[in-house]
Amino acid sequence: MSSSDRRSQEIDILPEISKAYKRVQGAYPGYYDLQSDKQPEIRVFSYNSQVCNENKFGKLADLFSYLDTQPNTFKHWIDTEGIGNTTFFDTLKNYFKLHNLAVEDAVSGDQRPKVETYDEHIFIVSRMLYHLPSNNKLINEQISFFLLPNILITIQDEYEDCLEPVRERLRKGKGTMRANSIFYLTYALIDAIVDNYFPMAENIAQRLNELEDKIITNVESVSIHDILHIKREILQIRKAALAERDKISELMRCEHPLKDAKVEIYLRDTYDHCLQILEVLDDEKEIAYSLAEAYNTTIANKTNDVMKVLTIISAIFIPLTFIVGVYGMNFAPEGLNKEALPFNMPELYHPYGYIGVWIVMIAIAIGAFVFFKHKKWL
Repeated sequence: MSSSDRRSQEIDILPEISKAYKRVQGAYPGYYDLQSDKQPEIRVFSYNSQVCNENKFGKLADLFSYLDTQPNTFKHWIDTEGIGNTTFFDTLKNYFKLHNLAVEDAVSGDQRPKVETYDEHIFIVSRMLYHLPSNNKLINEQISFFLLPNILITIQDEYEDCLEPVRERLRKGKGTMRANSIFYLTYALIDAIVDNYFPMAENIAQRLNELEDKIITNVESVSIHDILHIKREILQIRKAALAERDKISELMRCEHPLKDAKVEIYLRDTYDHCLQILEVLDDEKEIAYSLAEAYNTTIANKTNDVMKVLTIISAIFIPLTFIVGVYGMNFAPEGLNKEALPFNMPELYHPYGYIGVWIVMIAIAIGAFVFFKHKKWL
């Protein structure tokens, strides 16, 4: 894996920020500037205890005309895909009387999960995380909720989400969602987002098990960047789950006319789910750290094995190199006056000197090898 590939992989797990949003330093609170030609797709689920009608709109004017003609007995979920431009949100804000600060947070894409209460509505932010089936890429996307009387507006950038089961429950009338308040629908969407953290944790657990098997059997097939990438994913999911836990706790404590007190018991269940996923992620974080240590230890042990073999080979050849060096000096056997010099390496001129040196060197090498075997260094 090249450094550019690793860098792109790191960027993939960072929170998704709206590409159309431009943050301006020093701007007044509530300012937003969206430069985008993409027209958001608007789906509206209008329902009561008996029916659910699903409609799509390409223009806000058509949406407003539709809402104005609907009876008061209907509740509406305005499910918006795509971040539009400044004009789109100005129109939406003016019609529903949304607060400037809430709209700014909705379009930025980098907000942490939170709850903000205003006179006209409740504003909620969640982090929707999921793995793309095609390449296992982790998507960290913001979804914003504007809760108004009998109307829920959700804003997200893409429909590759985990909310389709909730849409199906509305379409088919499963459970009591149609009969309950719009606040119950808000809870159901938040619960679906939190519950989707569990299959993500299972995905990570499976990848950790595969990495562990590879480290044990063939550490060369593993890259440390694979382990580090999973660690970053765990930290991203854990960060989102922590913020979701705090947000749900705040949502249970908040007092607002739009809040349905009967839903609080369901919020406590979602809060427990956050605690469970945090425990799972803490365990997986420790496993990831242990795998990193095991990888480094295994690589270090292999390096030590190589160095040990090279050291033993060097130890065997050191005396042999010494002998060859001594007999490579070639001192003369006679002096200047032709007198004999018996101590100047007479073995050089012995008829069996050459074979004798070979025998001595082979004996030293075999002796050193046997000694290292006896010491279990080989």
